[in-house]
Amino acid sequence: MSRISRRTVLAGIGVAGVAGSGGIALFMTAGGRTEAMRAILHRLVGPFTMADAEFARFAQDFEKAYRAMGALEADMLRLFETAGPVRDLTRLRPSVSARLESFDRKLLTEFALATGLTGTPPAAPLEYRGLFAANPCTNPFAHLA
Repeated sequence: MSRISRRTVLAGIGVAGVAGSGGIALFMTAGGRTEAMRAILHRLVGPFTMADAEFARFAQDFEKAYRAMGALEADMLRLFETAGPVRDLTRLRPSVSARLESFDRKLLTEFALATGLTGTPPAAPLEYRGLFAANPCTNPFAHLA
């Protein structure tokens, strides 16, 4: 009869953790953060059309301007958004839910200003005009004296 030592249990947990995080990392890189941003915006404003290259430029500019999120946090956001019911579980943790809602508002605001979206998305493809954070004068609502 073999006896399981604490070292064996800890090694098993370590191997399971590495395998699990490797699977999550593979899942994260398979689709990228751009798809998560698009999914969030589809949820918030409804279906819209925009050329993939233009949306990729928007996503890249947004990530560059708002480096407040680390790589792991951004990947977890993608997991929360694409895994459906997992996002609902974040409501159990108010701090996580607040961070996700803050990110959603920031993304929606920048997207609306960067595309000139003022309501329901039009049937025509949206055009990326540049990120508001990079150039405040592109704000269509500004009244400069």
